Amino acid sequence: MEASLLAQVRSGRGKGYRHRLAAQGKIPAVVYGRTIGSIPLEVELRAVKNILAGEGGRNTLINLKITGDGQERQDKVLIKELQFDNMRGELIHVDFQQVSLTDRITTTVPVELEGEPVGVKQGGILQQQLRELEISCLPADIPEAITMDVSGLEMGDTIYVSDLPVPEGVKVLNDPEEVVATVVAPAIERVPGEEEEEAGEGKEASPEAGEE
Repeated sequence: MEASLLAQVRSGRGKGYRHRLAAQGKIPAVVYGRTIGSIPLEVELRAVKNILAGEGGRNTLINLKITGDGQERQDKVLIKELQFDNMRGELIHVDFQQVSLTDRITTTVPVELEGEPVGVKQGGILQQQLRELEISCLPADIPEAITMDVSGLEMGDTIYVSDLPVPEGVKVLNDPEEVVATVVAPAIERVPGEEEEEAGEGKEASPEAGEE
């Protein structure tokens, strides 16, 4: 998945400058990389949110067009880091990383389970232990997610990283024996007082001391 984003070179800094950007619907950002160095930017908040809400999410390959301060260039980038306001939870800053379409990168993608396991229909519980997978691939080959059909799982069955279907060109960096999900039997709930009754019955059945 690929998207385009316009950015302007940022000249100001500080809280007052950020407030002025916010009034214009923009946030500060920075892009860095081997051939681009580090360039402070300002981008439209809505445009970034639209990219994050898209199918590729933060792994979307972005065609970043930079203008201002005598510059005009386009670079392929990925979102490297997002900063949010601690109080309001609003996005306030974005770090972009320049990438080459011919160099492999390391990133994480979500693990999604599809279907209702046979074991769940029988009363079991599907427990997913691993929700993100670390992978290495070319920027254009980043999958939106790694999806696994679990409808055939029975009670006690387990899925490991090695069982996940991975697209061609994608290398998984997690331990192959790491557990992804398991169908477990539900815990048995005891009726209050049941344990005491069983203990009492056990005592009654035991011979008294000294009795032959």
